[in-house]
Amino acid sequence: MTENADHLSALLAAATQELEALEEDLLWTEKAHFASAEVLARCNFWVGIASTVAASVAAATVLTEAAPAVTGVAALIAAIASGLLTFLKPKDAQERHLKAGRRMNALRVQIRQALRLDLSPALNPAPESLRNLAREFAQEKAQIDAEAPATSNRAFSAARKKIEAGHFQHASDTATA
Repeated sequence: MTENADHLSALLAAATQELEALEEDLLWTEKAHFASAEVLARCNFWVGIASTVAASVAAATVLTEAAPAVTGVAALIAAIASGLLTFLKPKDAQERHLKAGRRMNALRVQIRQALRLDLSPALNPAPESLRNLAREFAQEKAQIDAEAPATSNRAFSAARKKIEAGHFQHASDTATA
């Protein structure tokens, strides 16, 4: 009886350790996606502003006696900025990063709940359910990763700064630690 309890206790500890590692990995990747989305939103905004202002200047100078060079340069800037928005589609890329980050956050919440509720020794979980739990979460993360756009080192660094500064800590995380 004690040997079986020791085996279950060791398996429970291993499952907990695996889910905690997966939860941490999800946090870093999730926040890198949100950082990427933030950069893309700023890019979309500023390139859109440049395009709008340049197009407005070009249109206004056509109606005045401004130098043709001003009209031409403004029109060129507007065309380049509009072309960049059309070709790069920062808004679409931003949405893909947001979707990936949100899916990772939802999975991270599920893992946190499993760690705090489902893996309670009081529930006396079946050994195969512990392995299945870790496998299912890992498979879901792999699917999200496969469908998500890549993140940059810069996005990872931005995420790291916020994570290490404690921006994403729950009060309950520090209360139980």
